[in-house]
Amino acid sequence: MTKLLWLFNDKDSEAYVTGTFLPLVQAIPGAEGVALARVTASGMGEFPARFVVEARFADEDAMNDALATAEGRRISREIMESAGKGMEVVTLEDMD
Repeated sequence: MTKLLWLFNDKDSEAYVTGTFLPLVQAIPGAEGVALARVTASGMGEFPARFVVEARFADEDAMNDALATAEGRRISREIMESAGKGMEVVTLEDMD
């Protein structure tokens, strides 16, 4: 499984994340699941994210195929247009 995470570090970004960004991610074809989480605590002090949006794919190829669709390109455009919103993007691959 491959996961694509968008980390938002601005505490004032909740309306943007829930109203604008999350619907774009939910529209990606091929995603096996989409989740939104609010970071509530970190054992190491301040965590560099307030909200995490996660999309899960069968593998890296499925993720790349999904991002190449019109919906995936909309997310890329949104990221470019909102570069000042304190967003990080991380890709994870399960090791099992």
